[in-house]
Amino acid sequence: MDGLYEWRLKAPNGRVVAVSPAHFRTAQDAVSACAALRDDGADHLARILHEKKGIGWVWTVPGPHGRPLARSPRAYERYATCQGAFRNFIALLGTPPGEEEQAAAQA
Repeated sequence: MDGLYEWRLKAPNGRVVAVSPAHFRTAQDAVSACAALRDDGADHLARILHEKKGIGWVWTVPGPHGRPLARSPRAYERYATCQGAFRNFIALLGTPPGEEEQAAAQA
């Protein structure tokens, strides 16, 4: 997007389970941000919010200075479904790189 990069974390079935809320100048910066998120995975808590516009619940992982480190790829109709989606994200972070998960920088 406009020469910037973002990362997307995919489940083994190809479904996107998390996206980067920020855009990065280089593909390597995007990969590094995703790797840092993975390395600290067990320490992350979700902030689940109801969308102001539209319907549904979204999760974010809060970071320093109020900037999110990761977010849900879409809104979920039910709060409990959003919680489950976040738990799936955390479980995927625990999977070693190169094994069924794909954290790829997308231009």
